[in-house]
Amino acid sequence: MRYLLVPLLLALCAPLPARTLVASVEPLAMVLRDLYGDSAEVVTLLEANQNPHNPMLSPRQMLTLRRADLLVWLGEAAEPAVASLAAKRDGDSLALLSLPGVTRREGGHRHDGEHDHGHHHEAGELDPHLWLDPRNMALLAKALGDRDQLPEGQPAAFLADLERTETALRERLAPVADTPWLTFHHPWGYFQQRLELRAPVIVSEQLGAGPSSRRFVALAQQLESEQVRCAILEPEAQADLVARLCPDCRRVALDPLGRDVPARGQGNDYSHWLSERVAATFATCLAR
Repeated sequence: MRYLLVPLLLALCAPLPARTLVASVEPLAMVLRDLYGDSAEVVTLLEANQNPHNPMLSPRQMLTLRRADLLVWLGEAAEPAVASLAAKRDGDSLALLSLPGVTRREGGHRHDGEHDHGHHHEAGELDPHLWLDPRNMALLAKALGDRDQLPEGQPAAFLADLERTETALRERLAPVADTPWLTFHHPWGYFQQRLELRAPVIVSEQLGAGPSSRRFVALAQQLESEQVRCAILEPEAQADLVARLCPDCRRVALDPLGRDVPARGQGNDYSHWLSERVAATFATCLAR
């Protein structure tokens, strides 16, 4: 009998398996790691080598999503590819766009593969990069605190740190807030508007296509007349085209999805990423 008791006692004394939380994109995973710490395993659905605008999920990814204890994602209007999978889940899900008060910005890019015939976007189209507004992430943290049992001190600690970070970023970027800059398809709108930066010159509202010859000439003239010397380039930007368009620009790379941030270690928390990666890159590029 005692031989049967030993494994039973060991099983009872063993720590409970960590809950698995799946975030659709890395910045949401950063927030979850901040809030849950070691009490949960956080998995990012989108891998670094996958196209964020048309992800082809592997069977392993779909199984991970289906089995997760909690899915945190943006919502159908921002992530239609995830919507059908989220609807098939038995577990709990939380969509950022379902929360009251979330800042929504129109002006998302199109991915239909057509050629650009001007600077335009579909009216009412949602910009999906909601995580670049820190106040949206504050609403997410509050919602998780209301519906889930977070570790002691959360979400208060996260919210206080985020408020300090936004104040510091506003002060840091104020001296360069009116500096002109260039972006390819403008995934930075939430960050730019929240921190009150000047609206950029946008090369193309379509991610997969460059400007027409006529628009290229008009853009080059605009960049010269406005003395644009900063180009923020997301990984999907056509860097060679930007180099020809603005040869005098300081061209800096920045991933709005945080795919270049390690999942573990320093720099993988949301406030640090927003401050030391996103804002720091803007400050460097915009400095005269």
